[in-house]
Amino acid sequence: CVFFSCSHFHHGDDISISLKDSRDSYKMTAYFNEKQTARVHKYMDEQLGKRNNFSFTNAVLDATLTLDDRTTFYIKFSLGDLEINFDKEKNSYESYVQVKKMCEGIKTVLAK
Repeated sequence: CVFFSCSHFHHGDDISISLKDSRDSYKMTAYFNEKQTARVHKYMDEQLGKRNNFSFTNAVLDATLTLDDRTTFYIKFSLGDLEINFDKEKNSYESYVQVKKMCEGIKTVLAK
């Protein structure tokens, strides 16, 4: 099991991000300033949404999503709060790589 956690203090705003990559799952939780939500939505659209005919923009979610490419994951997303749970056993390796890349990129988006 690999676990990564970081906490940043950026422009007076607390950011907390944790990533957990185990044998059968991948999980991300992030807490950040509500004002950064639109940037995270836009980034997620660029990484997963556009190619799957889905938009995260202005979405408040608490659901299991199945995208056009059959990637399935649980997402809970509201202003300043994001949780993603990805089951590796229910998805392809390619889907895992895409979701992991997106989650790692969210760290960069929030650090700006």
